[in-house]
Amino acid sequence: MILIIRQFILILSAFTLVACQPGDERVEITQTRELGDFKPKPKLNLSFRDRVGIEEKKTETSSMNSVSFFVKLTGPKATVDAEMDNFDSFCKSLKIGEGNPPFEWVKPETWNEEEQSTMRVANFSFGENLEGECYFTVLPGGGGGLVANVNRWRKQMNLADLSKEEVDSLANREFLFGQGKYIELEGDFKSVGSTEVRKNYKLAGIILSELPMNFEK
Repeated sequence: MILIIRQFILILSAFTLVACQPGDERVEITQTRELGDFKPKPKLNLSFRDRVGIEEKKTETSSMNSVSFFVKLTGPKATVDAEMDNFDSFCKSLKIGEGNPPFEWVKPETWNEEEQSTMRVANFSFGENLEGECYFTVLPGGGGGLVANVNRWRKQMNLADLSKEEVDSLANREFLFGQGKYIELEGDFKSVGSTEVRKNYKLAGIILSELPMNFEK
């Protein structure tokens, strides 16, 4: 299970770095080495955090050795208000699983499953006209950090940025491996890359930002 999680995060890292790689450069490998017979013994009685490779946050941590988790619900205000219990239930059901991607959840009965992507590990639509959506995202690194991500969501709702102190004062909510920041916004919504402004929308979400993860264990 640990191997699957790390492979999944490393694949996501490759997608974020691919644009920075030279297209035609080739490197010839001329050195070889023999395989050793190292056979580490399995470690028993590890805690949950140790089993999935999560470390306590340190002051010096490479951004590519951390992972950020996001869950976001958007839609017309009345539609989102009617789905808040389902949203809470879905968030609480998210956990580490055995598949690839290595997460499991319980889908609310009234939600429709949509196609997954590298950016949307879980993806749903809901509401009478399927105007509401909810998705769960895992990103290597911090995606700019907690403050930047909170303000990115606020910009989508046509709201002013918050300071770091204001972001730090947002409510905490238990989510996956720790305490994430809970965000609830109302305004005029414009999704990324769209010019359409949707009036009287609501956004609710949780951001668990830059959780250190040890990829060397």
